[in-house]
Amino acid sequence: MAPSSHNQRFRKASAVMLAGLVVLVAAACASEGVIAPSRVATATTIAPTVLPATATPIGVPEPTADASTAPVPATVTSEPMTPTSTAVATLAPETPTPPVQPSIGRSVELARIGALVSEIRELSEAGTPNVELVDKDRIASELAEDLEDPEVLADIADLELLLKLLGLIPQDEDLLDIERRLLEGAVIGLYNTETGELLVLGDGDEVSVKEESVYSHEYTHLLQDVNFGIKALADEAEDDSERSGALQALVEGEATFIEAIYAGRHFSNDEFAELLVFDPEDIAVLEATPDVLVSLLQWPYTVGFAFVNSIWQQGGMSAIDAVWGDLPETTEQIIHPEKYALNEFPAAVPVLPDLAAALGGGWEERYTDVLGEAFISIWLESLGADGLSAAQAAAGWGSDSYVVLESSTGETAFGVSIEWDEPGTDALQFSTALEQSLDDSAVFGRIERGDVTTALWMGQGGVLAFGLNETTGAAGVGVAPTADEAAALLGALTRD
Repeated sequence: MAPSSHNQRFRKASAVMLAGLVVLVAAACASEGVIAPSRVATATTIAPTVLPATATPIGVPEPTADASTAPVPATVTSEPMTPTSTAVATLAPETPTPPVQPSIGRSVELARIGALVSEIRELSEAGTPNVELVDKDRIASELAEDLEDPEVLADIADLELLLKLLGLIPQDEDLLDIERRLLEGAVIGLYNTETGELLVLGDGDEVSVKEESVYSHEYTHLLQDVNFGIKALADEAEDDSERSGALQALVEGEATFIEAIYAGRHFSNDEFAELLVFDPEDIAVLEATPDVLVSLLQWPYTVGFAFVNSIWQQGGMSAIDAVWGDLPETTEQIIHPEKYALNEFPAAVPVLPDLAAALGGGWEERYTDVLGEAFISIWLESLGADGLSAAQAAAGWGSDSYVVLESSTGETAFGVSIEWDEPGTDALQFSTALEQSLDDSAVFGRIERGDVTTALWMGQGGVLAFGLNETTGAAGVGVAPTADEAAALLGALTRD
C-alpha cells in the first residue's frame, strides 16, 4: 500500500473506549434475552481506514476448539451513530489529579477479573499488572500528549481535508477540536502500550459493573501486548493505512469479543441493564459528532468483533493466536474473513496519472494514500446510502489509490482511481450506489451543462466528477474548485 500521512496510528493509547457506542454493540449482541455488552471506538484513531457498522456478532460465546460445536452467530446490523462533536479545547489540567491506587479489596477483585480474562483468552500475563483507577482528567491528559505530536497533528489535518473535500463533514468543522472533545468527554479506559499502564475510570472501594466490563476489555489488551507485542506490530504497519486499519480491528475486535464472553459468563440481567445507563454528557459528545467520524471510530470494534468471532469458530482461541502470526493485510480481509483465509489482497495499487498537470500550473501533490473497502463503504453510507447497499457496493473492491492536491493559492483537490474484482458488475454496483447517494444527499446538487446532464455534482468541498473507465471498469472520482477542473481530473483518471 502507498505510504500514508494519516494512517490509522496506534499511538501510545491503543485501547481507548467511548462509552456511548457501547449501546450499539450491546444491542447487536443480544442473545436469548441476555445482552452481551461491548465497547466502542478509538478516540485516537479517527482515520479513513475504517468500515461500516454492519457487524454480525454472536451473543455470548462459550469458547471451544471444536468448530463443529461452536455457536452460530446471529446476524445483526448495527446502524452507525451520527454527527461529530464541535470540540472544546479544554484538556486536562496541567497538574492532573494523582492516580488512585486500588485499595486492597479492589486489588483482589481486579486480580480476580484478570485471572478470569486470562482463562477465557487462554493466555497468561507475566508479573503484576500496572493498574490505576483514575478520573477523566488523568485519562484525557494521557491522550492529550498525542495531540502535541507534530506527526499526529499533520495526520489530523490531512484527514480533515479529505473529509471536507468529499463533503462528509461541514467546512467549518475543526477535527482537532473534535478529537479533544472526544478525549475529554467519553473516554472511560485505556491501555498504554508504551508504559504498560492500564487506566480505568473509577473510584470508591468496590468495582462497579461498568468498571469490571471495561477492565476485562483493557486487560485483554494487556494480554495481547505481553504475548504478541502490539506496539511493535503497529510500528511495522504505520506506513500502510490498510494494514494498520486491519491490525486495529484485530486488536479491538478481540478485546470486545473477550469482553462479551466475560459479561455473558459473569453478569446477571440486572447487571447488563446497569451497563446500558450512561452519563448524558458522554452521550451528548457522541451525538454532536458527525456520522462519518462515529462510523470510523466504531468500525474496529464492531467489524473487528465479527472477524474475530469468525476466526474463533474455526478453531477456538488457538486459531486467534495463529492470526497474530499471520496478520490480515487489508480492511477487506477483516470484512470478509474468507478473503483472509485465501490470502487475497492487492499486490499493488493503481498508478495515478499526473493529476497536478491535469489541473494546470500552480498545483502539486499534498499526499497520497489508499481508501480501502472499509472507508469506501463508510463514505457511501455517510452520503445517505443504507448500510447494506453501501457494504454491497464496496464489496467488490480490488484496490485503489488517491491523491490530495493543493494549489499555490491554497485551493485543494482530490482524485481517486478504484479498481474492482469484477469490472462488469462490481463497478456498476458502485456507480449506481454513488450516483444515487449524491443525488439524494442534501449537501450535493447535480450540475447540468446545456441540454446534457453530466456526472457532476456541486458539493461543500467543491465540484465532484465521477465516471468509469470504459476499458478497465475502474472508477474515477475527482473533486476540484470548478466544474472544468473536476472534469479535467476525471478525464485523466479514466483515460486509458
